[in-house]
Amino acid sequence: MKNIILIFFLLFLNNCGYTSIYKSEKIQDFGFNIIEMTGDNEINNLIINELKFYSNRNSNKKYNISVDSNYQKNIISKNSEGVATDYQLMVDTIIRININNEENTLNFKEKINIKSNSNSFEQRSYERNIKKNFASSIRNKFMGKMFDLNAN
Repeated sequence: MKNIILIFFLLFLNNCGYTSIYKSEKIQDFGFNIIEMTGDNEINNLIINELKFYSNRNSNKKYNISVDSNYQKNIISKNSEGVATDYQLMVDTIIRININNEENTLNFKEKINIKSNSNSFEQRSYERNIKKNFASSIRNKFMGKMFDLNAN
């Protein structure tokens, strides 16, 4: 009986119509040249590394982009001793890209509230992971805009 359920489950998953989110995006063939990076270097490097996944060096379509990011860590609340307990992490990124001789400016904002951790190493590691997630989210939003701009 277990084998029948397993076979049915495998057949169902095989024919459910699942396709990768980025499968159709691979059809788009373009490359990115980073001409300028200003602002927070760590965030910029994370975003550029995320964009390299989509960049094709041999592409005929090359786009020059500039990235300007601003990272902020603000204290939201403190305890009775004056020690910060909650923070808000924010990234504001502006990406400029020239498509069809038209300058396009795309603005992306990400923010999250986090609790303070008494272990400073764990706190830095957690914030680094959040920055990576911000970069991944910005990449996803940027690529969505790229496909919209290229479709026109």
